[in-house]
Amino acid sequence: MHRDLDILDVAKRLRIRILRRASSEEYIARCPFCGDSKNPEHGHLYLNVSKNVYYCVRCGEGGDAVNLYAELRNIDTREAYKELMEENITPLVLKEKVQKKKHNPVAPIETRDKVYRAFLDKLTLKEQHLRNLLKRGLSWEETAKNLYKSLPEEPQQRWEICRELIKEGYNLKGIPGFYQREKDGEKYWDFVDYKGFLIPVKDVQGRIQGFQIRLDEEEKGRKYLWFSSRNKLNGTPAHAWQGVHGGPSKVVIVTEGPLKADVAHYLSRYTFVSVPGVTAIKGIEIVLKQLGAKKVYIAFDMDILTNPAVQKARKRLENKLVEAGFEVRTKTWDSRYKGIDDYLLVQRKQKQKEVV
Repeated sequence: MHRDLDILDVAKRLRIRILRRASSEEYIARCPFCGDSKNPEHGHLYLNVSKNVYYCVRCGEGGDAVNLYAELRNIDTREAYKELMEENITPLVLKEKVQKKKHNPVAPIETRDKVYRAFLDKLTLKEQHLRNLLKRGLSWEETAKNLYKSLPEEPQQRWEICRELIKEGYNLKGIPGFYQREKDGEKYWDFVDYKGFLIPVKDVQGRIQGFQIRLDEEEKGRKYLWFSSRNKLNGTPAHAWQGVHGGPSKVVIVTEGPLKADVAHYLSRYTFVSVPGVTAIKGIEIVLKQLGAKKVYIAFDMDILTNPAVQKARKRLENKLVEAGFEVRTKTWDSRYKGIDDYLLVQRKQKQKEVV
């Protein structure tokens, strides 16, 4: 790969709209391949200035700086490299190297599960968040069973929770979402302070791998974020975990998002596996085999009918699962309802009306 060319310079030459800096190593931009989402301030294209590569988490396009230039100019990589050299794109060796910010490796799943469960015991679920969950079709009992909890907004409350966890013998190092603050030469533990509620993402054994946060208000076009402390002092990044919703089954449905899968599982009683994004499918065949699945239904949102990027992601997942030996089908429904959870909720309400 041609990693001697600066990906940011190439993107600017191609007039790709760069939105913001996501970390010390990455920028987020609008993806020119899939056209990105309708919100002009929301991007899925990540430009890594440390490795000088790009990747769109929405459509799956990726490569190095030369690939980016070649694809958008519709020329081969040799010609692209020649043109870039003639245009004097700044070589990486002449630029100041990016300083990587160190972070902790993620703690083992057994440790995370114990810490997260102790953490949840110290939280409550606000009434507004409970209403949100009930409106989606979940029961009171199911919301308690799924361990949804609201994030506290007061700093003192967060700090006290961390002190209690440490006093009880839990090590917060390596636990995504937790990090240290420093004041007057002293360090103390804290966790990220978003306004919203936590959605546990569990593995096949029911252990909590991590959390997604359902935000009270959209942030830069996003409703969901990972409970992650990347790029913070003694922080730990979250991974793009796949969730398991239900027990072992020969028939499993794959959909996008853990909360959607929680609701769909409750309303249908089918076992679901949630992916954090339509392209975040690495290792999914292992999860499905652990569940004993034979037949897999892909149930992405209904924009699959019109969105080429989602169609491409579905095909990629289908090919991956067929190669792994699964029988694969795509599940669709009335396109007036975006997600499978929306459709199942309408179906349940209609049945209730029939009974009445």
